Amino acid sequence: MKLIHLPLIALSGLVGAAAQAADADALFDLRETIAPQECSLPPEIESQPFDAGTLHKIPCRATFSDLVYVMVYDEGGILTPLFFPIPGFSFVPTSQTSGRPSHRVKTGRMTVSPLVSSPDVQPDFRVISSSQRIAPGSGDGRISHSYQVNDTRPELLDAFVDLDGQDRVWLWMPESPYETPKQGALMTELGLSFDLDGFTVLETPALTLEDPKQISSHLNLYFPTQEEGRPQIETAMQQTGDQIAATILSSGWADDSVSGRAYRVLMQQRGAQWTVTGLGALNVCYRGDARLSQGPCP
Repeated sequence: MKLIHLPLIALSGLVGAAAQAADADALFDLRETIAPQECSLPPEIESQPFDAGTLHKIPCRATFSDLVYVMVYDEGGILTPLFFPIPGFSFVPTSQTSGRPSHRVKTGRMTVSPLVSSPDVQPDFRVISSSQRIAPGSGDGRISHSYQVNDTRPELLDAFVDLDGQDRVWLWMPESPYETPKQGALMTELGLSFDLDGFTVLETPALTLEDPKQISSHLNLYFPTQEEGRPQIETAMQQTGDQIAATILSSGWADDSVSGRAYRVLMQQRGAQWTVTGLGALNVCYRGDARLSQGPCP
């Protein structure tokens, strides 16, 4: 599957302005535009009410176990293709159990695709689900995704892998590749606490601040503006009495292994100033069983 990385808003605006009616020819042309040379099936379109408009399922191609579709939302004759965030994953053999191989699922970076396998639509909840067999030779089982469609933007609700004979493996939830959230899933996972539990403890800098919010400017945060990726810096702070705990996340790096770095900073008020009393860090990984690591990323 070739993955398209064009921004959703830009492409939607282009297509929406050009398409005036949801006829079969317009939908077929749209399928060829967003998935060039990907589709081989005739455009036998399935349409159903969805939100304030109509959702069109346009067959694209057949795989060894299912059908792949392009999904187009139609509201008032404005056609908007849906692009689905897909968390990458791979299988790593671990051991032999009862004569059959056992696998461990490793997660990877998020991509975006206009193609979705065997979509099941729940229009009342604006949810689209997908489930398909894992490719032969990679493992026996299925991978499933569910998406909540907000306006014309599918957001990943959950993703999991069912390998035959093994427990279900839930794939962690990366942030949406469409936009930078004000408070992303990683920040929620990091949380705030007045200790360094779970963090790699770093040498405490001899640092005193008049304003605790200045702490971000003293950490020499990595912000790769000249590289690909979607760099962002998020900060959360909590005060209890004369103590402050801060969580600072630099993420969106264009690195195959490390996607960012998180810090926990502890501060104590002394008179009119704040002194740093503790500093910890974590690596944010694209791959591996856990995306937050005290050691190097795999």
